[in-house]
Amino acid sequence: MSTRHAGSFHFDHGAQFFTARTPEFQTFLKPFFTAGLVIEWKVKIMAFEAGKKPDKSLWFEPHYVGAPNMNSLCKKLAEDQEVALNTEVASLQAENAGGWRLADKTGNTLGSFDWVISTAPPAQTHNLFARHIPSGSPFSQAKMQGCYALMIGFNKPWDKQWIAANVRYNPLQWIAVNSSKPGRNNAFTCLVAHSSNSWAEEHMDDDVNTAQALLIKEFESITGIGCSNADHVSTHRWRYATVTQNGDPGPFFDETLALASTGDWSKASRIEDVWIAANKLAQALRTHLK
Repeated sequence: MSTRHAGSFHFDHGAQFFTARTPEFQTFLKPFFTAGLVIEWKVKIMAFEAGKKPDKSLWFEPHYVGAPNMNSLCKKLAEDQEVALNTEVASLQAENAGGWRLADKTGNTLGSFDWVISTAPPAQTHNLFARHIPSGSPFSQAKMQGCYALMIGFNKPWDKQWIAANVRYNPLQWIAVNSSKPGRNNAFTCLVAHSSNSWAEEHMDDDVNTAQALLIKEFESITGIGCSNADHVSTHRWRYATVTQNGDPGPFFDETLALASTGDWSKASRIEDVWIAANKLAQALRTHLK
């Protein structure tokens, strides 16, 4: 769950919302509901299609967001944890006495550890683990597709009737008024528009500015909102956004090598599914370490 800040504009440019369908995940979320870190997002959602009048769309279950940002829940869970940001682990070397020695991409040693657990995208986990595990690992078989996130900001409140929209048969797939979510500053208009995965794959290696121009054109056409006077426009490219092929293998756990991995590749890209897979791996680690 990712959030980008740009002055007065705040964008949830990754996951837009999540649902809670299982009793286990609902129980996990209860204290965060109480604390106000997770709130139901009640929206008027539309369906847009070029050349057709917008239709009303319905959500048949509660949809939740983190407050005041989608990553607020992650930040809460990371409290009292030692977190190193902007650090790419590029080397994984087995130590003679057991365990692993890690180094970053510049060669700086990061320390020695009993276990290495990766929640990075499957291609990156494979690159990190490949020298030490048998071929055919489940994360090496997973297929992911990318996504572009177009972010548009206006120094004025939102004045349209709709709050979010699914987009059909278009390079864009989803549009949301991010500033309408609970806990956000609705004195500004913050819009997030996600491309379809298929369009993103076709344009993954485009210059980002070129991709942005194409998406703005589609956004203006489908919504009727001009962006020439926008106070903020930016685009983020997610190379690994959604798992499309995995066979639901479950987390990777090798107690002999002391290596483990989980992520959406191990089940599905819904936040609840990622949590279920991570919880399963945590239980396996607790059992082993006892």
